Amino acid sequence: MADRAEFLEKVRHRTQRGRYKPTHAPDVAWTPKDEPPREDPRIEDPPARFLQELEALGGHGKRVTNLGEVREYVLSLARGREAKLLVRWDVPELEELGADGPLEEAGVEVAVWRGLEDFREVAGKADIGLSTAEWAIAETGTLVLEGGRGKGRSVTLLPPTYVAVVPVEKILRTVPEAIEKYAAGYAAGGAAGLPANVCLHTGPSRSGDIEMSLFVGMHGPGDVHVLLMG
Repeated sequence: MADRAEFLEKVRHRTQRGRYKPTHAPDVAWTPKDEPPREDPRIEDPPARFLQELEALGGHGKRVTNLGEVREYVLSLARGREAKLLVRWDVPELEELGADGPLEEAGVEVAVWRGLEDFREVAGKADIGLSTAEWAIAETGTLVLEGGRGKGRSVTLLPPTYVAVVPVEKILRTVPEAIEKYAAGYAAGGAAGLPANVCLHTGPSRSGDIEMSLFVGMHGPGDVHVLLMG
C-alpha cells in the first residue's frame, strides 16, 4: 500500500503546473519537419499499385478476369498447402464462386461461417480462410474488411493462410478515400450508417515487439493472397 501511495504522490508532484518537464525524444525518420506537406503523385493504375505494395509486404497478389480463375487459384493453393479444412464467409459472392464442391472433391472440407457458437474453434483448426473485402487501398496494399452477418473476423485472422477476393472496382487510391467512405455513412445515418466493425489488414501479420525481432504470422495469417477480379 505504501508503494502505491508513493507512486501516486510522484504522479501528482510531476503533473503540477510548472514542475513537469517532458523529455524530448530524438528525431526519427517519421518525425514531421517544418516543411510544407508534399503531395503524392496521383496513382494512375490502382490495381497495379495495390499488387506492388502487397508484394513488397510479403503478400501474394494476382489479377484475374473471372470467377473461374479465382476458383482454380483457390484449388491450386489448397493442394499446394495440403489443406484439409477451408473456412469461408457466408456471402453471396463466395456462393457464386462455386468452389465448395471442387474443394470437397479434392479432399478439402469446407466450413461456411453461419454464426455457430463454436465457430472460432473451427476457424482455429482451418488451414485456409477465404473472404471478400469491402475495399482495397492501392497506396498501402491494405484490405478494408467489414464485420457483419456471415462475416466472422475469425475467418480472416485464425487460419495460417488467408485469401481475399476483391473486384477491381472496389480499389481506392488512398487511405483518406477509405476514411471518407465511412465518414459519409456516419454523416448520413449516424451510427446506423456504419458497419458493426471495420478492420484494415495490410499484408501478412507481423510483430517486432519481442527483442525487436520480426516474426511473421504472430497475430494473424502469415500467408496472405489477394485476387483482384476484373
